[in-house]
Order: sequence, then C-alpha cells, then structure tokens
Amino acid sequence: MKWSKILSSIVGAFLVLAAGSAARAAGGDGPEAMSMGNMCMVMFGYDMIHITSYLPGQSRSEYCEEIPQVGRVIMVFDIENPKFRDLPIDIRIIRDPLTPITEKTDIEALTEVHFPATMYKKGTFTFEHDYQQRGHYIGMVTLTKDNGEKDTQIFKFSVGETLWGWLPYILGAILIALVLAAYWKHSHPSKPKVEAVKSPA
Repeated sequence: MKWSKILSSIVGAFLVLAAGSAARAAGGDGPEAMSMGNMCMVMFGYDMIHITSYLPGQSRSEYCEEIPQVGRVIMVFDIENPKFRDLPIDIRIIRDPLTPITEKTDIEALTEVHFPATMYKKGTFTFEHDYQQRGHYIGMVTLTKDNGEKDTQIFKFSVGETLWGWLPYILGAILIALVLAAYWKHSHPSKPKVEAVKSPA
C-alpha cells in the first residue's frame, strides 16, 4: 500500500464527514428555525432572534445546532427588531422527546430550563445552563404580541452528540489501521508463485 493511497484515504474520510456536517447545517430545522454559520435564528415573520452558544472555559468557538460537549453552556439571544424589546418573550429549553409535540405532551416534565415572559429592553438575553445529559434538545421562544396573541417558534440542537467531537478519534483510528496494514504488507511480502512444471508425455 503506497503512502499516497493512505493520505488519500484519510483526506477522503475527512471530506465525507465534513460534507455531511455541512449538509445538516445548511438544511436547518425547518421553516421555524434556520442556521447561518454558527448562529441559529428563529423567525417571527420577517424578523428574527439570533441564538449563539458558547462553552465557557473550554472553547472560544461559537456553536449552533451541535454543541460538542455536555456541561456549562452559555446561550445568547439577540433581538433584532427594536419593537420586540417592548414585548414579553418566554424562553424554554426542553429535552427532545423525538416524537411530535402535541397539546397532550407534558412540557414541564421535559423542561430543562425556563425563563417566564420578560421584556428585554437591551435587546440581548444571556443565560448559562449546565447540561448533564447528552442528547437532543428543543428551544422554544414565545413572543406575546400587542393584541395578546402568542407566537411560538422553535430551534433544535444537540449536546454532546456531534460527529465533530469524535472526528479526531475516528481519523486517528483510520490512520493507525492504515499504518498497520502498510507495515504488515511490507514485513510479509507475498511469495512469488511457482508454476508447476509439467512432465513430458
């Protein structure tokens, strides 16, 4: 096995994983939530609220749909429309039941953290939460309009389940396997085949 083939295999595996992650990010979570780079957003008509996540003390990176580790996570909500700053906004994070949410769903039992309706005059709301369970979560943002009507939009994200968190281990395992295969082939050369000599009739 040539080293060029080894490197090609590693690069190919990396590109496949990267393409899969990029496709998920571009796909978003449906019409109620979108992502742009590492920033998620919920849409209320043509207006949006941006959501960005951070891992304090661990990484300076920004996260959106895939938070790579459990533990302390800081979430920042940026309210773009100044009018929304005078309207009550309710924020709730629940564990994703992985089934459709209906009126019969016990939201309280699934709730990870909840902030009752509040007016965020400064246009920014930040909170920190310690996620202890790996898995999928749903953020629910409810805006109460001037007429009392409530509009709820959601965004989905995962904690501790991103493929990128396992990427170094996956590539490391691939590299070790390829090196061992190359070493084995080099140290155990195949024996030349000896053709049987036919005796004259």
